[in-house]
Amino acid sequence: MVKYTGYGNAAGMFARKGLLGRSQANTNYSSESEDSETEEYTKFKEQINPVTGCFENPKPNPLEGMTDAQKEYEALQLVNLVDKLTREGVVRPCRIGDDGKPKPIEHVLELQSELPRQQYGRKDSDSE
Repeated sequence: MVKYTGYGNAAGMFARKGLLGRSQANTNYSSESEDSETEEYTKFKEQINPVTGCFENPKPNPLEGMTDAQKEYEALQLVNLVDKLTREGVVRPCRIGDDGKPKPIEHVLELQSELPRQQYGRKDSDSE
């Protein structure tokens, strides 16, 4: 399903249905078999945006020709803009609650405390 709709659309649907939880079931919502890909999809696969699931023409690399100082400046601008969006309540960082649904956090350190548990769960699923 992610293959044809994009990560963003699929993530929203999974969140609404509470499927982002830490369930131990190894459920595969998208078929990875070669048979599931249509000829049309295979032909345009590299030009499909994985987030939106839409076809996009190739774009030039915006960082090409920039110095490291310019890249660092742009990165800091991005950090400041994201911080502003967070402070103004436009964007609310979340963590996944026990019910599998996103829960807004009060402070960014809540994400840091959640990280070891997420990494532990990822190691378990990687070994299977």
